[in-house]
Amino acid sequence: MKFPETSKLYSLNKSTYSNLRWIAYIGQLFAILIVEFFFKFKFDYFICILILFFSVLTNLYLIFKIRDNQLNHFVSTIYLSFDILQLGLLLFLTGGITNPFIMLLIMPAVFSSQYLSIWSSVILVVLTIITLLILTFFYFDLPHPGSLNFHVPDYYLYSITVSILIGLIFLVYFGFKFGTESRIRKKAYDKMQEIMAKENELLSLGGQAAAAAHSLGTPLSTILLTAKELQKEFGNNNKIKKDLDLLVSQSNRCSDILKKLSLNPNVADEFIDSNFTLNDYINEIIRSYLEISDKKFVINVEQFKNPVKTYKSAEII
Repeated sequence: MKFPETSKLYSLNKSTYSNLRWIAYIGQLFAILIVEFFFKFKFDYFICILILFFSVLTNLYLIFKIRDNQLNHFVSTIYLSFDILQLGLLLFLTGGITNPFIMLLIMPAVFSSQYLSIWSSVILVVLTIITLLILTFFYFDLPHPGSLNFHVPDYYLYSITVSILIGLIFLVYFGFKFGTESRIRKKAYDKMQEIMAKENELLSLGGQAAAAAHSLGTPLSTILLTAKELQKEFGNNNKIKKDLDLLVSQSNRCSDILKKLSLNPNVADEFIDSNFTLNDYINEIIRSYLEISDKKFVINVEQFKNPVKTYKSAEII
């Protein structure tokens, strides 16, 4: 089972993001068409349509050329920066700070604060502030009837800029806090899934061990019975008596192990469940050979006086 990487936590879902862009472009198209053909206000209609057409091309490229379902924070930052500049150009041509849709300029930065890294959010916030300040002082007039020129005092325009900046900082801060908490919960959920998957694997291994114990029971009983018969028949032969005794004892030992596995397949080995020193590991390994070998084992542990614990590992044994 694969689990999300940490970097995946700072990403955007491509389908969700592209759909949001389609909604934004459709809304922009309706606004442009209504102002041009219904209200018949004068503005740079053709340039606005050209900007919108280029934006549609970028969204088509996003859908068909970028194959990743999750956009990493770098690609997401590039596209969100483009969204800020695209909307900034449209606002520049249609009234700048006096356009009621100026509040939408902060949406990409707020969006990034919840889903992207802090550095991506900082870049988008700075870009939004620069764009907003430019639109405060430089812009074409708001589309209006030829007989009416829309004008508001400068102090009111500046107050709009200040209020949007305050709202931007406020929303980005809380978006970042909520996004951080959401990522923490997601990490905890993924970790819980990983632990549960490991537990399921252990349960599966336990079931396989019980099945193996059941299957091996019959051939092991046959081996034990044959060994006992040979022991009775050739018990007086000193050449093979020791080997037969060893075969019977090891068969009984295997039988006991299989019984334990059958009763409780998840039972843990006492040795494996403990952290031992290197000396303990060596003694455990040698002990398994003492029953089947006539050789004398000598262990020199003077250089292992440091009682450093090692991690339990069945592979070492």
